[in-house]
Amino acid sequence: MRKRGAALAAGSLLLGLGLVPMPAATSAAATLSCTATPTYSAAWNNGFMFQVLVTNTGTEAFNSWVVTFDMPPGDVVVEVWNGQETQSGHHVIVRGGGPGYSVAPGSSILAFGGIGQGAPGGGFTNVTCTPGIVL
Repeated sequence: MRKRGAALAAGSLLLGLGLVPMPAATSAAATLSCTATPTYSAAWNNGFMFQVLVTNTGTEAFNSWVVTFDMPPGDVVVEVWNGQETQSGHHVIVRGGGPGYSVAPGSSILAFGGIGQGAPGGGFTNVTCTPGIVL
């Protein structure tokens, strides 16, 4: 009974001061996350064309991304459009996007494409996507 009386007295004091107790805030923090999905749109003897779709799987829009993937040993990226590519051995990093882009939560963008040299249909493995915001 004392605890209840003390709580009522505290509530009355807050109301008397013009203060109203507020419930605890329960907002979820915004998250940045994405996936990258490569597709292979053409193939020829010892070469292929690829495209990479970036999908926003988070709760906040982003405008830049870094996609990494591994190519089969001996394959190389010859050219990339809509991104800056770096390759070390069979590991490839492509940076793209910037202030003119926006990928809303739940949406996708054809982020970049390119030409690879090597066995057509060899496929990319260990594909990752890291979103970012560039001002």
